[in-house]
Amino acid sequence: MSVPDSQLVSTGTRLLRETVYEQLRADVISCRLAPGTEIREGELAARFEVSKSPVRDALMRLESEGLVITVPRQGYRVAPVSLTDVLDMFHLRAALERACVERIVRHATDEQLQRLDEFRRYDAAAWPGGFVAFNRAFHRRLAELGGNARMRDQLNDLIDQMERAVQVSVANVRAGDPQVLVNEHAEVIDALQARALKKAQRLAEQHITAAGRRVSDSISRSLIAG
Repeated sequence: MSVPDSQLVSTGTRLLRETVYEQLRADVISCRLAPGTEIREGELAARFEVSKSPVRDALMRLESEGLVITVPRQGYRVAPVSLTDVLDMFHLRAALERACVERIVRHATDEQLQRLDEFRRYDAAAWPGGFVAFNRAFHRRLAELGGNARMRDQLNDLIDQMERAVQVSVANVRAGDPQVLVNEHAEVIDALQARALKKAQRLAEQHITAAGRRVSDSISRSLIAG
């Protein structure tokens, strides 16, 4: 059965809009488009070789996610990284990861838990995105092992959005010793593999809370310096 031309066009248009959205979102989250950067629809349309319509749709979606803001009579800007918002995100993420850890302990297979061992050691050569990518992959794995699709999606969205805060403070993150954080991962893995629920929850929450303090302190220092 052949597919009508109109459906092909419709599918192609949706794919194009998704591509523009996903690329812009990646640029904002990675800080390739830094907080406060002015966004011009015309320039983006030329970059992606599209009309302004898919660019406008992408910007509206990013605005709904809090990644882009509208400036009256000026257009769009990349949303600033708010210290209050960062603290709220870390607080929510700690609560979600506690719930996720409970599901992992109760439902993950021994084989799935054993595969977490790959996060006991950090090899910079194996991670082109550096420790930030390694850390993100570890927490995405936990979100996946929780086995709750809604919780996984919320955690992954938080992890994505919080990467902006990490990137803003990336100089300080790089200055630290990543082995300290790898050791924290290993402690969480030990508790999960032992199915020690309370200990795993406590360690996971401490890990997220400590990360929140590091990032918020770094952002506070950058605000004072600015």
